[in-house]
Amino acid sequence: MPGYNAPADAIMRCGGNVGGMNADAKSIKDKAAGAEVPEVSWGLLGLATTYNSYRELLDKFKQHLDEMAEGLTKAGEDLTECGKDYQATDESMAEMLGKIIGDTGKTAGGGGGGGSW
Repeated sequence: MPGYNAPADAIMRCGGNVGGMNADAKSIKDKAAGAEVPEVSWGLLGLATTYNSYRELLDKFKQHLDEMAEGLTKAGEDLTECGKDYQATDESMAEMLGKIIGDTGKTAGGGGGGGSW
């Protein structure tokens, strides 16, 4: 793919940013818990009709936020590892190419290829 460029440091920064989003999910969960409507506020009719649905929905929402936080943490870790792998590969390739160029330079000045045939 021409023009493709994936700087390792940018991938690692992205991993840190994505991993940091788990704090946002946890913050939303805390706010949802703080905004929870107590049973007494529902009245007899609310308790009889919608309170159980509300509780189920709220519990599912909190579970979803927990799963999001876990997923964001994992995605951030995976991206960071990917960036580290890219960086290690780049360094390894640079080292190998440096050795090849160094080896070529040592043999290139030796004469010009005319041997005794």
